[in-house]
Parts: sequence; C-alpha cells; structure tokens
Amino acid sequence: MTDWLRAALRETWRLVAGVTRRPVETYEKIARVPSPRGAVVFIGGLALVAAGASAAVAVAAGSGPARAAVGFVLWGPVGVFGVYLAASAVIWLVGRALGSQATFEAFLTAWAGSYVPTAAWFAGLTLFHVLFVPSGFLDPSAVGGVAGPVVVQVVFLAFSVAAFLWKALLLYLTLRVVGGLDFRRIVAAAAILAPVAIGYWLLGLSLGWFKVPLI
Repeated sequence: MTDWLRAALRETWRLVAGVTRRPVETYEKIARVPSPRGAVVFIGGLALVAAGASAAVAVAAGSGPARAAVGFVLWGPVGVFGVYLAASAVIWLVGRALGSQATFEAFLTAWAGSYVPTAAWFAGLTLFHVLFVPSGFLDPSAVGGVAGPVVVQVVFLAFSVAAFLWKALLLYLTLRVVGGLDFRRIVAAAAILAPVAIGYWLLGLSLGWFKVPLI
C-alpha cells in the first residue's frame, strides 16, 4: 500500500508540474503512457481541499456554519469526483465518435490535468472571498481608492479569463495530442461539448451548487 501511494503521488506530481511547465510534452506522454492512478489521487486531494476550504468560507460567512460545513465536507468530494468522471466520459465518447482511438484511461488522465487551472482559479476565488467580501479582511477601496471595488473586480475577471483560456488549451491538447483528432474534428467536438458545459453551468447556478460558473 505504501509503495502504491508513493507511486501515485509521484505520478500526481509529474502531472501537475508537467501541465504547469511543459503541457505539450506532458500530454504527448499521457498519449503514450496514461497514469490514471495519479490523476485520481490528484482529483481526490483537490476534492478534499476544495470541500474543506468551502466549508471554512461558509462558516466564516455565517451561513449556517455547522450545516454548511458538514454539507461541503460530505458531498463536496462526491460532487467533484462525479463531475470529473462524467466529463471525462463525455469527452472520451465524443472523441471516439469523431474517430479517436485513445483509451478512456488516457482521457481520464488528460482531463485531470485540466483541473490544475481549476485549482488555481478556486484558490483565487477563495482568497477573493476571504479578503474582499463584506465580512472580509480588506476594504476594496484600499486597493484603488474610490475605484477600488472596480479594480478588484477587473483583476479577478482577468484572472478568471486567464484560467479559463488555460483550461481551454488543455482541452485542445486532450483532443489533439491525446485523442489524435485533426482541427476540423476538434471544432466539431467543441460544438458538441460547449452546450453540455453551458447546460451544466446553468443547472449548477439554478440549483445553487455554486454562485458563479465554475471553470
């Protein structure tokens, strides 16, 4: 068990570091040798951290502390894993329908890599709430005077767009490098996947799963 965990953590580190520093080379390696074990460990760790951070923010905001904390800790990881597995399966099926010969394990590993920008965005969102929400530690006007709130919102919007473009690039690499699709088929895949992603965002917003569309 210890050897298995050590190997999984090494694979996780290689995935995260590779996506951050050498994404093309990393996805070329995933296409040859997928590492779903490291991918699952990474998503599991991210799910636990996200659940704990969300619970802490909910408690700090005073929105039903005990109930909110328990809800996030119990259901947060289940939700993250469910969405990750469902998204991986949908992208794999779309890729297969368009001619990809890649395995599900390869898509599972590649899509886990796209959660690196998601993790960065979530960390930024959490920091934003801790610092600048009405009960936060800082007054937005301290950042830019009278225009402080606007400055803070613009900075966070720019950060969110950058994280979104990073994730979009990793989806492209998933389809192109791992899936082996040409540009025409990638455009077709994007046309199929975009309504699914938008539908998920709208459903999550309407049901109160999150307050802003998750990246």
